[in-house]
Order: sequence, then C-alpha cells, then structure tokens
Amino acid sequence: MLGIALFILAVVFTLGHLAYTKEWGSPKAKEVFLSYVLFFNLGILGLLAAYAHIFMGPETAKMIGWQTSPFQFEMGMTNLSFGVLGVLSYWIRGRFWDATIIGWSIVFLGCFIGHVMDYYLHNNTAPYNIGIYIWFTDLFLPLLALATLFCLRCKTKQI
Repeated sequence: MLGIALFILAVVFTLGHLAYTKEWGSPKAKEVFLSYVLFFNLGILGLLAAYAHIFMGPETAKMIGWQTSPFQFEMGMTNLSFGVLGVLSYWIRGRFWDATIIGWSIVFLGCFIGHVMDYYLHNNTAPYNIGIYIWFTDLFLPLLALATLFCLRCKTKQI
C-alpha cells in the first residue's frame, strides 16, 4: 500500500525534523507535518500515479476495474499537475498551499465519489476502485490536509 507507506514516511520525516529542530509542540509542528504530507502524499504519489496512468494505462485500468480509455492520459496529466504542486509545496508555502490543497481536495474527493458510485452502480469491487487505497488517498488524505490547513490558518488568523 504505497499511499500508506508514503504517509508513514511523512510522519517519520516530521518526527525527525521536529526532533532535530527541537520544535515539539510548537505551532510550527503542524506546518512541518503538512509540508511532508504534501511532498510525499501529493507530490511523490501524484508523480507515480501519473506514470501509472500515462505509461501503464492498460494495467492501471485493470487494477481499477475499468476499461482502458484515452481519459487515462488526462487523469495522468491531472496526477502529474498535482504531483508537481505537491513537490513545489515543500519549498513554496503560504497561500500557495491553500490553492494546492483546495484543488487536490476537489479532484480527489470527486474521484472518491466516482469510485463509490462505480461500486454501487456497477458492483466494481476491484481493489483500486473501492479498496483501502481509495479510502485513504482519495478521502482521508485530502480531508486531513484541509483540516490541518484550516488549523494553521485559524492559528495565524488568515482565514
């Protein structure tokens, strides 16, 4: 489960960063955590998903339980776009994060709804259609990023 492994990596990097800088419990801890989630779970995972949709289209479609489609290239470009935004989020902060996280959440929460609908309407039980991967990457992570961003903005009164 690559998404969960990358999330664990984000947590490990956060803990290492906070231990090195001795910023445990500081308001900056949420920002550090979010920077690594954006880097690993949006950036790296987005780039890998782009590769899968663009260069391994038939295999990827099969794992999702779908037919191969030209739309996979478009989904690959979407993943590539958000992957690049996630990697850039490590260096570019501030309101750039707001736009990145809002866009990520709209796309991936929408994908989550599409996968759930495909499950109920077409009984698509493929692991990458309704498995833990979808619940974690398309539902949990965008909601976690939105909640963390909201907490950061409330603390700094930038809402």
